[in-house]
Amino acid sequence: MVRMLLPVLLGWNFGWGQGPFSRLTRDFEVLMRTHGEVTFAPYVHGDYRRFNPEPGYRSDFQAYVDFFAYKGFVSTWLIANSTLMERNQQASLALDKIRYTLTPGYRYELKNFLLNGRLLHECIHTISKPEEQGSIWWNSFQFGFGSKAAYPQYFLKTFKSRRSGIIPTFDFNINIGAFLHGDQSVWIGQNHDYRYETFYMIRSHLAKYGNWGMYADWNHHSWLDKNYGVEHKLSISLNILLAGRLNFASVYYEYFPYDSFSKDNQNRLGAAGFKIVF
Repeated sequence: MVRMLLPVLLGWNFGWGQGPFSRLTRDFEVLMRTHGEVTFAPYVHGDYRRFNPEPGYRSDFQAYVDFFAYKGFVSTWLIANSTLMERNQQASLALDKIRYTLTPGYRYELKNFLLNGRLLHECIHTISKPEEQGSIWWNSFQFGFGSKAAYPQYFLKTFKSRRSGIIPTFDFNINIGAFLHGDQSVWIGQNHDYRYETFYMIRSHLAKYGNWGMYADWNHHSWLDKNYGVEHKLSISLNILLAGRLNFASVYYEYFPYDSFSKDNQNRLGAAGFKIVF
């Protein structure tokens, strides 16, 4: 009896596809694909007197791993790190800090937009000097919304679909976050007093000529601490890209006209480097 009913339940009854699980299996898709970006840039100018040690170079890496999709929902995981290197009198290149991120989450895809929610775990580990109270780390919930071309996995497809010429177009994303807070514990974090954050990006596609293109990004990030103090980070970047079949490379310049974020400060620094988006 069980052997007769099992194919019916699974929708495999001689191709009829009418079982209660047939719709589930038809809408479920295993993805296992990766996308993201990697950058490397030296700081080329800035007010070094504010920094100890002096800034030198920065490398950022972000990889989104998509596991499965079901009716527009995509299960994904973000793995990221930032490596900060300093210049000093003893060496032209020495490790300063490593900042890493682990983020499980979901996104829901619409025709031209997407929504995402994720649980963020982030840690900043100082290498250049002892940490008396240990590393800085926190957990938080984040929610965001934006146009697809504001995200690495859809940027290249959107770029290729646009016709050549100087035709400015705009994309954006906006996000809010709430830090887990309370008594210091393995679930909350340590060495930080942040409660909420907001951050957004506005991207302008400036021009396209064949596989070459130019775009600019405006990023603004704000943090609110338990005493209602606010920290801000503002950056502006200009990118010149060369698109390949599946990814693109670019050279870029990024400037931080204002940055009061105490954990990773780049106030009035300018960086010039290269980027690969995959």
